[in-house]
Order: sequence, then structure tokens, then C-alpha cells
Amino acid sequence: MRSIEPHSQLLMEEYARIKDTSIDLAQPQCPLSIGAFSYIRSGGKALHLKEIGRFCSIGRNVTLGEARANHPLGWVSTSLAVSCEYQAEHCLTSIGHDVWIAHDAVVMAGVTVGTGAVIGRNAIVTKDVEPYQIVAGNPARPIRYRFNEEQRLGLLKSEWWNLDYEALKTLPFNDVDVFLAAVQKITKQAQYRKIAVRNRKVYLVK
Repeated sequence: MRSIEPHSQLLMEEYARIKDTSIDLAQPQCPLSIGAFSYIRSGGKALHLKEIGRFCSIGRNVTLGEARANHPLGWVSTSLAVSCEYQAEHCLTSIGHDVWIAHDAVVMAGVTVGTGAVIGRNAIVTKDVEPYQIVAGNPARPIRYRFNEEQRLGLLKSEWWNLDYEALKTLPFNDVDVFLAAVQKITKQAQYRKIAVRNRKVYLVK
């Protein structure tokens, strides 16, 4: 818990995992929510960040919620030694469900990453990423969508990430069209336990 600053609060569903990641939330009154089966590998940073959905895969050395203007561009000096009264304001970053962020990527503060999106290695994401869109580069630019429009809409409508995990394991994830037909038969919703982390202490949420 030493990598989590005392003022930072987390709300995590079971099966979520965080390795050696620095959690230093800029708005401590807004807990960071992390969904079931999402993980963050080592070396990352969580700063201006509101939420990470379920089933997200976040690689090594990824920075989420990087501040856009920690220094005053419109003041006489950008140095905080003399511009010490400057206080930056930033919106929070939001990560949807089933998002894959590759190693060494940076997602800027205020960006929304849609469900099913993929962010390439070393990408610098400065704008919102649409659901099931693949982006890469510096700054990150759209490459393509993972699926056609009908499939994307079907997956979003299904909200499969909210379904019971044991039922999900019976579905054919290797074929999106067959999956969309099969997922309609599942109605049981997922029930995940939650823990809260406050002042570096862990509490079970009832």
C-alpha cells in the first residue's frame, strides 16, 4: 500500500488487480473505481482518474490522467518558484469496460476512453477514444475499429461485462456474431464484492 498516497481513495471490485502502481489522485474526495477482472501492471501512475471499468488490461508504465497544464503558459514565467499561486484545474479521465492499454502509453486528464477501445504502445492520448476504436501514435490517432458498426452497437447493447462471470465463460468469445446471438439468452447479472482503500487501509464494502 506504500504506492498509494494516504489522501487517495479506491473502490475495487473483487478480481481487480493493481501491481506496483503509483496512486496519487488529484481529487481525493472522488474515489477511483476499478471494476472486476481489470488489472494495472507495474510502473504505472493514476492521477486525474475517475474510473476503470471491468475486464480492462493496462500494461506496464502506463500513466492515466496526466495533467495537461501543471505550469502556467499564460503567466510571465512557467516556473512555480515565482508563479507559485498558479493552481491548475483538470477534468478526470474515465476508462470504459474491456479496454486494452499497451505498455508506456499516456492518457491525458479529461479524456474518455470508450468500452472495447485499444490504445497502442507509447501512444499519447489527448482526445476521447470511441468504443471499439484502435488508436496509436503521438499524438494518438484513429487506426480503425475492431468491428463493424452493427457489431459494435450489438456489443454495447449487450453490456456483457455486467453478466454473471460463470455464464460468460460458456460464451463463444472467438466469434462476435455467434457471441451476440448467444449472449441474449443470459439474464443473470454479475454480483461482485467490493473493497475500499482509505488511508492505506482496506475495508470490505457491505
